[in-house]
Amino acid sequence: MRRALAVLVLILIATSARAAEPTFAGAWDTTYGKMTLTQQGDAVKGDYVSDGERSFIEGNVQKNRLTFTYRETAAAGEGWFELSPDGQRFRGKWREQGENEWAEWTGIRTATAVEPTWLGRLIAVAQPGSFSGLWETSYGRMRLTQEGNKVTGVYSHGGGSDIDGTVSGNKLALKYREPEVQGDATFQLSADGRRFGGTWKPSTGPGGGGTWSGDRVQPKPGVTWLVVVEARWESSLSDDEYTFGAMLKAFFARSSKVQVRHRFFSDEASLKRWCGEMAYIAEPSVLVVASHGSPKGVEADGRTVPVKALAESLKSAGNLKLLHFSACELMKGKAAEEIMAGVPAANRFAISGYKTSVDWAASAVIEFAYLDLVLMRQMTPVRASEHLLRLMPFAGTNGVPNSPFGNAGFRLLTPEAGK
Repeated sequence: MRRALAVLVLILIATSARAAEPTFAGAWDTTYGKMTLTQQGDAVKGDYVSDGERSFIEGNVQKNRLTFTYRETAAAGEGWFELSPDGQRFRGKWREQGENEWAEWTGIRTATAVEPTWLGRLIAVAQPGSFSGLWETSYGRMRLTQEGNKVTGVYSHGGGSDIDGTVSGNKLALKYREPEVQGDATFQLSADGRRFGGTWKPSTGPGGGGTWSGDRVQPKPGVTWLVVVEARWESSLSDDEYTFGAMLKAFFARSSKVQVRHRFFSDEASLKRWCGEMAYIAEPSVLVVASHGSPKGVEADGRTVPVKALAESLKSAGNLKLLHFSACELMKGKAAEEIMAGVPAANRFAISGYKTSVDWAASAVIEFAYLDLVLMRQMTPVRASEHLLRLMPFAGTNGVPNSPFGNAGFRLLTPEAGK
C-alpha cells in the first residue's frame, strides 16, 4: 500500500511538473506592440497590434524556442523567440522576406492572476538564470554580459567602473574595479531572474564592505533612443550658435516612441563619458556623433579623438543598434572596422557615415531621412540604407548631374561584414 501511494505521488509530481512548464500562451508587451498568443501542443498562433494595425503570427515550438512566420498589411517575414526559464519574457529576432539582416524582437508577459498550486510550489526548483542585461543596483546602473559561465560588465558608480567574474549555478563571484578602489563581491540571482542580492569587500582603499543588490531593468516596449553627442561647430564669438542635435530633437519630438538626448563633447574624456552611458539604456538605441572628422577619428576643439576611444567606451553598449557619424571622411579608411574589432562580438552594432567631405546641408537632408527610416519606421540599418540610396542617389557614390551637393559617399558597415 505504501509503495502504491509513493508511486501515485511520484506520478502526480511528474504530471504537475510537466503541466507547470511555461508556454508562449498569453498576453505580451513586445517591441512591436501588444501580442496575444495561443499554444496547443507545439503549435502557436496569435496576433499583435503595432501602429494601430493588426498583424498575425504562427509557428511551432521546440523546447523553449518558437520559430514563426508573420503577416502584416504590407509585409511578411520570419523570426524566432526564446522563452526565459520562468516563462515571463522572451528574446528573439525577425527579418522581412527577402532581407538578410535580423532585428531584435523582445517581449514581457503581462500580469496574470494565476496562482501556482500548492504541489507546484512544493516541488518548484530554482533554475539557473543569466546575469546578462541591465540592472538598477545599490551602486548605480550596471550592464552585464554573460557568455557561458563568464560575466563581464560596467556600472556607473564612481564615474565608471567595471567587473568580471564566474558563475556557478545562480551565484556570481566577481572582482570589481572603481577609479579609487577595487575588491571582491558575490551576487546570488533570484529564482525568477529578476533580482540579485550579495555582498562586497574591498581589497584596497578605505571601507570594510557591505551589501550589494540589484533589480533587473525591463525595457519599455516600442521605445527607441536617439542620442546625439556633438562637438561645437563655432570657431569664434563672431559665429552664431548652431547645432544639428537640436534640429534632430525637434524633428523627432512628434513621436513618443523616440526618446532623444543631446549632449556636447570637447575632448576625448567627455566623448568617452557620454558614449559610455549608452550601456545604461534599457531600450534599443541609436548613437549619432556629430563633428568634423577624418579617417583617423572625430575632432573637438581642433584635436582628433582616435576611434580606439570610441571602441573602448561602447564595448558594453548591449542595446546599441546603430552608430552613425555625422562627420566627414570617417568611413573613408578603416576606422569603422577598428571600432567593430574593439567591441565584443555579442555587443557589436552597425556603423555608418561618409567617405567624402560631405556638404553640411546634404548630410542633414540624408540623416533626417535615414534616421526616420530607422527610428520611426523600425527598419534595420541595412534596409534603411538601401531605401536611402534609392530615394537619394547623391547620398552614395554616384552624384546627381548638375547637383551642388556632389556625392556624399554614404557607407554602412554591419557586424556580419565586420567579422
